[in-house]
Amino acid sequence: MPLVVNLLLGIPAMPPLHSAWLLLTEYSPCAWNTSGYTSDCGDVSMIEAAGWHRASVIIIGGLGLLVILAVDVLLPASTGRRVRTWLTASFLLPVPYLFTVIAFAIFN
Repeated sequence: MPLVVNLLLGIPAMPPLHSAWLLLTEYSPCAWNTSGYTSDCGDVSMIEAAGWHRASVIIIGGLGLLVILAVDVLLPASTGRRVRTWLTASFLLPVPYLFTVIAFAIFN
């Protein structure tokens, strides 16, 4: 059961994972630069897109971490289940994102 639940939690975790990937690769010069249009990290579209990806990582990723904390730690602890099993299964969270990246790499 923990495996299925964590795989299903990996589906809404895909946007912040992809945003984090873009911030680390494509938008890395502007990733955490907050000086706005006066910066020299690229053109205007790169500055604006980096802002949206930062918001996705912080807001959606933060909410996702709260859900993962509730499902993998608090819920098993309150019902008497083993927390270690649920935490071990949480390594499956990025699997749906990885399958999607591999599928796009193959079919594009």
